[in-house]
Amino acid sequence: MVIEMAMKNLFLAITLIIVAHNCSSLVVDVGDALVLEDSLTANQTIISKNGTFALGIFSPRGMNYCYIGIWYAQIPEKTLVWVANRDNPVKMMPAVLKFSRDGRLRLFYGKGMSVWSTDNGLKGSRAVMMDSGNFIMLDGHKSEIVWESFAHPTDTWLPGMKLWKGMKGASWKSSVDPASGLFSIAMDMSPGKTQLVMVYNNSAPYWSTGEWIGNYFTKIPEVYAPRRFQMSCVRVSPARIYFTFNVIQADHALTGRILVNENGELKLYYWMDDGTWSQGWSSFQGQCNDYDICGAYGLCNADDVCTCVDDFTPNKHDTQSWWSNGCARRRPLQCSVTEGTTDGFLEAKNQYLSEEGAVIYNEPTQRGCRTACLNNCSCTAFAFVISYPPLCRLWFGDLFKMRVSSENQSIFIRLAASELGHSISHGSSKPSPPLRSFLPGTIASVSVVFAFLLVGFLLWKRWRHAKKSKEDDVPTSLRTFTYKELRVATQNFKHKLGSGAFGSVFKGTLQDNMLVAVKRLEGSTQVEKQFRAEISTIGRIHHVNLVRLLGFCVQGSQRLLVYAYMPNGSLNSALFTKDEEVEKVLDWKTRFEIALGIARGLLYLHEECRDRIIHCDIKPENILLDGDFSPKVADFGLAKLVGRDFSRVLTTARGTRGYLAPEWVSGLPITPKADVFSFGMTLFEIISGRRNLDLNVEESRIYFPTWMSSGIQRGNIVEKHVSQPCSFFLENSRICLR
Repeated sequence: MVIEMAMKNLFLAITLIIVAHNCSSLVVDVGDALVLEDSLTANQTIISKNGTFALGIFSPRGMNYCYIGIWYAQIPEKTLVWVANRDNPVKMMPAVLKFSRDGRLRLFYGKGMSVWSTDNGLKGSRAVMMDSGNFIMLDGHKSEIVWESFAHPTDTWLPGMKLWKGMKGASWKSSVDPASGLFSIAMDMSPGKTQLVMVYNNSAPYWSTGEWIGNYFTKIPEVYAPRRFQMSCVRVSPARIYFTFNVIQADHALTGRILVNENGELKLYYWMDDGTWSQGWSSFQGQCNDYDICGAYGLCNADDVCTCVDDFTPNKHDTQSWWSNGCARRRPLQCSVTEGTTDGFLEAKNQYLSEEGAVIYNEPTQRGCRTACLNNCSCTAFAFVISYPPLCRLWFGDLFKMRVSSENQSIFIRLAASELGHSISHGSSKPSPPLRSFLPGTIASVSVVFAFLLVGFLLWKRWRHAKKSKEDDVPTSLRTFTYKELRVATQNFKHKLGSGAFGSVFKGTLQDNMLVAVKRLEGSTQVEKQFRAEISTIGRIHHVNLVRLLGFCVQGSQRLLVYAYMPNGSLNSALFTKDEEVEKVLDWKTRFEIALGIARGLLYLHEECRDRIIHCDIKPENILLDGDFSPKVADFGLAKLVGRDFSRVLTTARGTRGYLAPEWVSGLPITPKADVFSFGMTLFEIISGRRNLDLNVEESRIYFPTWMSSGIQRGNIVEKHVSQPCSFFLENSRICLR
């Protein structure tokens, strides 16, 4: 009997050790709240009222540590959204979360040792797991929140969570280690800045969203998706600002989250009906764009490979980390406040230097910009942009985030005069004594040989530079395809989606099963270098209402562009279809959003992108619809790409005569107003559901779409037989909608 009792106790002890070691067991739900002196053990969770979120003690796979965390309760794949004691884990000990009598939540292990608590000076009487994923603690009198998990974010930003100025959320250290990682997201603390920044090691901003301009960020307009995602900026006072976002739930619930992963990428995820997380957006556009992988004075090329800027040498490489130690000067700068400087500048052509660390200097000339940098011993580089007004940028300290660029621009990097091969000074210098003639024949021979070697070296270097420039002529975010790849992807250009003035479009499937639309350009007369330069311009244009260019192919006479595939086709096919289901989808709200999206896309092309683009061919055929029926303007920038006379293209292109602005006929200069006119004609068609010009119709009767029946009364419309191809007239007006 004694032996049997001893065996039972031993079995129980082993069970408790296993439970404590793994921080997991058969889970028991204990409601949605804790009150004073309640405890939560490793086999218990509290669940929000709607069952979405759970709070409990967990152990990451493969680790012998225990943490308090919040995760999605109804998603089979355990997805953590918050970790309390991420930097103070419990090590192989029984862990208990207790609501102490002093009004604080504490995590205990072993013999009453505390590793984490809500020690903020305020006491609570009740802690509740909210449906939003926020774990809050309330006081006992006014039921006010005295502590909340949303105020202490980790790597996940949930809908409704307020990211205040001064608050930050940090990534996990690795995919299985929830300790604070190297990357974090926060609001820019610079005066006058209203943007989010990604920070490395709590010190170096390496990526930003761009300024908030009302409904989206300037550098990532594609994040704005009004049918699914809404970001908001709230200014409580001049010094108190926060960002928040919400996922729009239409006909079915949609779960979304923003994650800062262990690689420093900001990603938006949606939980799909097929039981997987779908990535909606990512800040990653190639390591050269997002990361400071090359360190100080390191140059990142198109293959994400680090080299050193000319006349710099690499520091010792740390093989244990992907983060580079950067490069160092061969010789130190020669600059002092009293003696002046003998430094000079090396012109680095076709190289980009992050503007985030630059200081704008009010100087209208390049010479003045150079002098301003040269006279400041801390200034290490300058760039002068000929614009209106002219722009002089100065960089101070070590230079980071340099990469090869296809843009025709130069960065002037400060070097010691000895590295430039000549001395630069601000004072007078004595002439050097003449050289004594000695063995003139030998010296002449050596000079000739040296001259030949020098010329040969310069020619070889120029050839290598030309070859490299050709390879780097396209932004790193674009993929280069071979003609064979696209022929296989499109099944030898089998499935034709449509055709237009610039060529035909074919449906394709890449090797990773990604659906794409491949446009085969016709009539392109540009040489490869010109074509790549134009592609680089189009590839830099990103907006939620513009079709995204994914890649291209230049091979022989073939010129192909690869775009994201739009499952709902063109606006033309949706407007003028006889499919009743499509007509039901295109209700008034949807048509309004489509019209608004087209306007936003045109505004971006005309006013906000770096290279102003006049589309010149706005019509329903060039407006594509994604899976949510959000509009995407297509074929922007292609007129210059194919090298055509646009006036001839548009007057001969089928189906575009109803959208031409009067400037094309009268020969006046083409301005963005031409696009506005075409947009207006397209807007008539969106409203009426009828083409604005149909030469085959001799007599037209009023057309009353079913989607308008609830919004417009028949008394507002005069029903007539007209000899012109108008769909209807508005009463007391002379507006004819075709």
